[in-house]
Amino acid sequence: MIGGLIMPDKIRTQFIKYGDVVEKDSPFYKQLAHLIANNDELLLQLKPYWQTTHFFSLYFASVLKALYIHDHKLREYYLNFNDKPKKLTEEKFDVFIDFQNTYFDEIIMDVQSQFLKKNIVERASVFIPIFNEVIQSHVEDDFNFIELGALAGLLLNYDWYGYTFNKSVELGQVKDLNIKVKLNDYHDEIKEMMHPTFKVGITNKKYDLLEDEDYFWLISLFYPEEIKRRKHFIKAREIFLKHPVNILEGNELELLEMVLSQLDNDKPTIIYHIHTTKSWSDDKKIALMDIIQNYANQREIYHIHHQIFGTDIICDTFENGQLVRKKYANFNLNEMTIEWMKDKPVVL
Repeated sequence: MIGGLIMPDKIRTQFIKYGDVVEKDSPFYKQLAHLIANNDELLLQLKPYWQTTHFFSLYFASVLKALYIHDHKLREYYLNFNDKPKKLTEEKFDVFIDFQNTYFDEIIMDVQSQFLKKNIVERASVFIPIFNEVIQSHVEDDFNFIELGALAGLLLNYDWYGYTFNKSVELGQVKDLNIKVKLNDYHDEIKEMMHPTFKVGITNKKYDLLEDEDYFWLISLFYPEEIKRRKHFIKAREIFLKHPVNILEGNELELLEMVLSQLDNDKPTIIYHIHTTKSWSDDKKIALMDIIQNYANQREIYHIHHQIFGTDIICDTFENGQLVRKKYANFNLNEMTIEWMKDKPVVL
């Protein structure tokens, strides 16, 4: 205890741990976390708002979002604003303190209200071989596409992006946005993409890319060093402005049932989600499967999911009321590598 104040040792330790955890992805955030850990006054200021393990990621993203909105000398130290940023040292740390004190209320408001899910556009690349398989094999011309957990809807615009597979096969609008990915053990021809007849996103928390506040938050979730992902995100937003997608906000299961009840029965429907159900209760997962099975009795439905039961990408269909589950792929996002696993056994 110094001057009647309890020293903030616990939050100091957690800032150091956070910095060590993110060091590989963001050396800058490690450096910044350790500088914060050495500043007792700042730690005491932040301590009342440290309520969950997500606080540290939320805090760094909230500072960056505020920096996108407000011009300040602190921009000189971030890769987001400079190709060769200055090094933030103990001697220069007053620049950070000045910024965060000036916009502290704004920063804390975001810490307390925002979500951490990143919109990583590169995930859309896994749609191509999977949809190539599903659509070319089972669907003719018209199909519907529903994404659960769409958030901002960027994956729904997969059909307006460009892709290069194995450095040789190009599809789509590669001049606008070129997502490069390695695809292993896929021996069929990758054909040109078809546009869905109808597409919609469903989420319990919507981010509107037409609004700067939402746009700046989503781009701030990337580490400063994630330059390529950030560039792809910016390009995807430009495409979104040309090809906006309808996103429904609310209870995911209620909205899914509403959408399915309004669709024509004669058009196949693809329902896709990634990570969305990871934190769902078992009862909610079962309720999702019940809704899909109920409508699969009336129409053709392909339920493509990742992390509802495991890490592989699975496709569920229903034949004569019976579930047919097939494994399609495993996607390493960091290495941008898709391992094609069709016909391999499903292990849950």
